[in-house]
Amino acid sequence: MRFSVKYMPTALFSLKDSNSTNSGAKALFLPSPYAIKMAILNQAITIGGDLVQLEGKKSLYFSYIRDAQISFFIEDNSYFSVSNSFVKILKPAREGGGFGQTVAFREYLYLSKPLEIIFETQKAEQKEYLQKYLHKINYFGKRGCFFQFLEYSATPNEANVKPFASEKNLFGILQEYDDFDEKALFENVSNFSSKTTKRKKEVLVLPLKNINSSKSFSLFKKD
Repeated sequence: MRFSVKYMPTALFSLKDSNSTNSGAKALFLPSPYAIKMAILNQAITIGGDLVQLEGKKSLYFSYIRDAQISFFIEDNSYFSVSNSFVKILKPAREGGGFGQTVAFREYLYLSKPLEIIFETQKAEQKEYLQKYLHKINYFGKRGCFFQFLEYSATPNEANVKPFASEKNLFGILQEYDDFDEKALFENVSNFSSKTTKRKKEVLVLPLKNINSSKSFSLFKKD
């Protein structure tokens, strides 16, 4: 059972690769499945009040979110402009407690067209639960990376962001994205839990090509 949801980016987007350090962070071009599911969890807790139902080891609500399969469709003539920036951040001081300032590398992206996120679910109840919260999401990644919900579609496009496979002739930008591990529980993704975070990683091929670049930006396009 497939459906999609479209969002229009309304601010610069920034979500660093989970492998990068705090002082040198390359940005992903798309919100990761992990970030999307965390955004749904946030809405389910803050808007729906589902915290108790999500915490159980056999939580049906949590499995609805964890087990959703997510893929992406990028429209033709979409532009991704990546700015290279150095910003001041705070980090714990080495001596004396408190925080000190340091300089960090960050990338911020401008996306010119709506992004279509495609969901594949097993049950009608799972679809209904996800759609209860997806239209309430207003940012992915860092706070301030705003997205505006546009519409749901029962007939989504075929995903054109594909998993990398060496035997297939796929061309584009390769990036590694995180998702919930298939055995993860709520305690494995909660910021307030001491349990180990469970993620699975997948390299995706984004159908983009670099059409211009300088020391301060890179411009990519989907033909």
